[in-house]
Parts: sequence; structure tokens; C-alpha cells
Amino acid sequence: MKIKQYHWHHFFGGIALLLLIVQLLSGSVLTLFYSPHLNEAYASVQYLYNELSAVAWIRDTHRWAALLLVLAVIMHFIRSFLRKDYLIRESKTLWLTGVLLFLPLLGFLITGFILPWEWRGYWFMEMVPNYAGEIPLIGPSLSQFLLDAFTMPRALVVHVVILPIITLVLIDIHTLSKIKRRAGGLSLYLREHGLFATPFLLIIGALAYALPMPTQDPAIIPMPLEGERIPTAEWFVLIFYAPYLYFKGFMATLFGFYIPFAIFLVLAIFPYFLKTKTSRTGDRTEHEHHVAGRKKKILVRVLAPLRKVLGERTLVKTAGALTVFLVAMALFVPLYTVSYASPTMGCNSCHNLTAGNRMGLPPPTFKDRELNPNLKDNTFMVEHWFYPQVVW
Repeated sequence: MKIKQYHWHHFFGGIALLLLIVQLLSGSVLTLFYSPHLNEAYASVQYLYNELSAVAWIRDTHRWAALLLVLAVIMHFIRSFLRKDYLIRESKTLWLTGVLLFLPLLGFLITGFILPWEWRGYWFMEMVPNYAGEIPLIGPSLSQFLLDAFTMPRALVVHVVILPIITLVLIDIHTLSKIKRRAGGLSLYLREHGLFATPFLLIIGALAYALPMPTQDPAIIPMPLEGERIPTAEWFVLIFYAPYLYFKGFMATLFGFYIPFAIFLVLAIFPYFLKTKTSRTGDRTEHEHHVAGRKKKILVRVLAPLRKVLGERTLVKTAGALTVFLVAMALFVPLYTVSYASPTMGCNSCHNLTAGNRMGLPPPTFKDRELNPNLKDNTFMVEHWFYPQVVW
């Protein structure tokens, strides 16, 4: 099946849409076996690994698909940014909804970490209100609200009802309404992109089989630092907490909250302050055509030897792919450098029945910052997450 030229422009967007469907289907299966209660949630997850290996594989598929989904969304954003889609008048709403989709995506990740209620799920649940507490003015009240309002049933409703509804509305504005108007509609779009998404789906299935979550304690207990250097979706949330490893006070909040929030706002609204074009080619003035022509002539001279070897079409595609790759590496290398030390699979090594700290049951200090003041110390919480053998 031949892919139409315009599909290449949104290759990663199509993969992201397919991965969202994978998440919807796999999440629907998992919901049938999940028990949203503090004393039963982890046991219901363990039951999958001990009795229903096929459903356990679906759970790990759900986890790995989340990682590739975030990667696909970021790559789609980079492609759109480099192609200056935000300069097209009719695409500004698409740009805004695309940026806003990052919020429910982060919500899915956060609630998805908490729901299995392994010790890392409990720990992350205690970390989220601390981060919210750093927000100016409303932070302390929001932090207390999150602590008071948290229950497993509510977290489940947010994950499987509220966030999907928000995502569906934004995606419909962002792309579905446009796709449905094309010849062949959504079914043709998914079939065409599905061909190129197949390798990614096979990778997800293989990773789910080869690297499952260690959820069979006390029969199988992982090493304390298991999960280091293994890419997981947690990295994309932990990057906001990482400044608390290196800075104190306001500086940690500056890098952990203020700067990311400012970048998000700028990305969302800056196209509305730029001069727009009516199409991808746009209506250029005579001077703009002259300047563009001079730049093109200089570029043609510089790249002439490569063009002879590769051909003009291949050269253009190679240059575009290389640019996207370099920008992506500029983002992903710092993410890896900061987050690779996170032992995201090793919590069960200490917090298990054999060690006397049963997994899946909240401790006596659950949500109580008076009995355990460390729970409101962002630095301690993050350091224990990254270096559990040193800070505990």
C-alpha cells in the first residue's frame, strides 16, 4: 500500500494515534482484573503474574506502549516545529490542541504509576502533592487537596474516564475531524500508518515479554537497583523532580516547575503573535522571494557534491531526517543523563513480605506529614527514589 505524501509529514502523529488505541484496548482488559482498593490493588496485579501470564503480558505491553507513545508524540512535535506548522493560519488551533495534549498525557503517566500500588506507586503518590505544593499561591491548598482527595477508586476514574474524555476531545479537534473528511476516512488513515507502526508494535511486544515488571515477590525478588538504564515512561515525569537532586530551595523549584511551565506556555501561545501564512508555500513579497532565492543558491553550491551522489530528492529527505534526529538527541540525551540512574524496578527488593514490609499496603504514616516529616521533603523523597541504598 502506497503512503500518500502528506502522511510522511505526520508519520509520528499517526503512530501516536495507533499507540493510543493500543493503550485503550490493553487498558480496557486490565480494568477487568484490577481491584481499586488500597489493600487489594497490588494483590490484583500480582494475580496476573502468578495466574494469568497472558494478561500480565498485556499489562507490560501497556507500560512499554506508554513509553513509545510519549516518544512518538515528542517526535511528532519536533517535526511540526521544524516544518513551521505554527505559521499556517488554519493550523494554529491544531498546534494549540497538540501542545495541550501533553497535559492529559502526563496525567496518564502519573496515575498509571500509582494504580498498581507497588511501593514505587505509593511513593510516587506521596511525591505528587509535594510537587504541586511548589505552585505559587495555590500550591499549599492544592497539595492538601490532593492528599485529602486521593483514593484508589478516584485515581482509577481519573485514569480510565476523565483523562480519556479530555484526550478524545482534544484529539478530535487536533486531527480526527480533519481525517474523517478525507477520502477513506479514519479507517484508511489507520491502515496506511499501521503498516509502518508494525515494527514498533513488535518491539513493544518483545519488550513486554523480555522485561516484565518484577511483581512476583516474595517468590521472585529483584535486586535493589534493578531498572537502572532501562528506559521507562517514568523518566518523562521524573525529569521534573530531578532538580531536587542538585539544588535546594527556590533554585530547585525554578528548574523543576517555573522554567518547564514557562516553556509550556510559550510553546502553546507564541504562534498567535507571529505573522501567519495562508498555506505552506504562503504569499511572499518580492523581497522575500529574492532573499529566499539567494539562500537557496548558496545552499545548492555547498551541497552540490552530495546532491550528485545522493540525488536531490534523497538529499532533501536525508537532511530533514538528520535535522529531526539531531533536535531529538538534544532533548533525549539530557533526559537519559538525568534519569538513567532511576531503579524503577527494584522497590520490591526491600519492600516485600520476606523483608517484613509488605508490598501493596500503605504504611502507618500514609499521607501523614506530622508522623513522618520526610514525606514533605522533596529532596529526601527524590533521593530515596534514585538512591534507595544510600538515602532511606
